[in-house]
Amino acid sequence: METLFNALIVDMPNYVKKAHVDRDAGLDNSTTVFGSLLQSDLPPREKSLQRMTEEGFSLFAAGTETVSWALTVITYHLLTQPALLSKLTVELRQAADDSAEPGQLPPWAALEKRPYLGAVIHEGLRLSYGLASRTSRIATGEDLLYRGEWTPRGSSALRKVEYVIPRGYAVGMSAGITHHDESVFPESHAFVPERWLDENGQHKKQLDRALLAFSKGSRGCVGINLAYCELHLLLALLTVHVFPRMELYETTERDVAYDHDFFNPFPVWNSKGVRAIIVR
Repeated sequence: METLFNALIVDMPNYVKKAHVDRDAGLDNSTTVFGSLLQSDLPPREKSLQRMTEEGFSLFAAGTETVSWALTVITYHLLTQPALLSKLTVELRQAADDSAEPGQLPPWAALEKRPYLGAVIHEGLRLSYGLASRTSRIATGEDLLYRGEWTPRGSSALRKVEYVIPRGYAVGMSAGITHHDESVFPESHAFVPERWLDENGQHKKQLDRALLAFSKGSRGCVGINLAYCELHLLLALLTVHVFPRMELYETTERDVAYDHDFFNPFPVWNSKGVRAIIVR
């Protein structure tokens, strides 16, 4: 959290100011994000310090915090469930043996075809949520008709409901609500990669519609493929080279469980995070 605040309040404005200085001095040939924006034909208001700071922060947060938290959650659960880690390790060692260079992990294109690795990543994304806060949408040209069902408090019977939501009203939901829908993900707070595999051990595609870690639709994350690439490559490397010599240190499930959000999900306030030591 402290890193995010420093990036927003201190670091990012300084990067924007430096980009202005470099542009005026003829030192930037549009090879940087800020340099490209400053030398573009965007209107001046889109090049203001505040606007570019916010743009830079979005790139920073979306490209680092989400993937790193997903890996953190996955790391915790694999290290506390040796059977899952062993199963993943066997699959990845087989992938290394089958690669063009035996003993070396294959590229992303080959790794993403490994079903259990994909299942672990999807389960990690489900319990790391992506963005935890509600993301709103506004229907500007039509009223929305909502049909669903719910169980009133104190009752065991489902009740069907129907509402008309007038155009112009914001409608929002969070990944945390969907990812803990017990009708879709039984024992939703448990880390169970197998839920993502069908009877043939292949990816269960019908669950993808309930995964909102990258949001959905036209406002879905534009970096989804980069994120999946990072997760496949990094998790494979960690599993083969690091996890065999890693042990958790003074870390419990409360250090990864979703307690509150500040756009991104966070554990309890006094958590020191997931800590580990490397052993020989």
